[in-house]
Amino acid sequence: MKKFYLGLFLMLVMPIAAFAQQAQQPAANAPAKSPALIVAVVDLPALIKAHPVTADEVPMLQEQIKKEALEAQKTQQNYQKEMEKVTHEYNIGTPQFEEAVRPIKEGMRQLEAQMQDKQAEMQNRLVPLQYKVYSDIQKAVEKVAYEKRAYIVHAKVSVDRTGISEELAAVREADANGSLVWNRPECDITEDVKAVLFQIAGTPKGGTQSLNSLAAQAAGAAQQPAGNQQRAANRNTTGRLN
Repeated sequence: MKKFYLGLFLMLVMPIAAFAQQAQQPAANAPAKSPALIVAVVDLPALIKAHPVTADEVPMLQEQIKKEALEAQKTQQNYQKEMEKVTHEYNIGTPQFEEAVRPIKEGMRQLEAQMQDKQAEMQNRLVPLQYKVYSDIQKAVEKVAYEKRAYIVHAKVSVDRTGISEELAAVREADANGSLVWNRPECDITEDVKAVLFQIAGTPKGGTQSLNSLAAQAAGAAQQPAGNQQRAANRNTTGRLN
């Protein structure tokens, strides 16, 4: 009787053991997963520069800004010449002088207001472009981070070493990267993110201007004529013209 129960037990257990061995076999033969990165880094300025909006659309806005700034500068120079002429024809402070400079001052005020409006308009046009760039980059970073099993992705800045010494480039990178001191090369997922970014946003056709530098140039171009106008107004009250 004991032999009967022992045989029955083996008949029941052996198929289960064989099934368990077969279930473990694919796992043993499966390729090992690469270790999780935990922390990854991306060269954020490089990704911004590579985005087609930054490479293609922004340079066109930049050309428009330059054109409008040059036109405003020419208009401001004409006002300065008119002011200089009036200063030579009339004594400062006389009714004749005030009457002659009134339309010039009004033109300067209108020019300043127009440039301020153009600056605000340009900022309003830049904000959606900036949002598009950063939104697409964030989506690409998120996709690669999940694939690499990275929990945190830090922004990294790589300084262009063209025309500068290695020492100067290292110092600039240290200043730009803040708390990021060092990372292993395999933690840099910039190229992987760039490939996904091109899938999301498309590949750029050309251009190299950065979005942030364009915004700064837009503000500077709009402020320069206004500053010149203020200096001209100040000269009107003192009678000194440069």
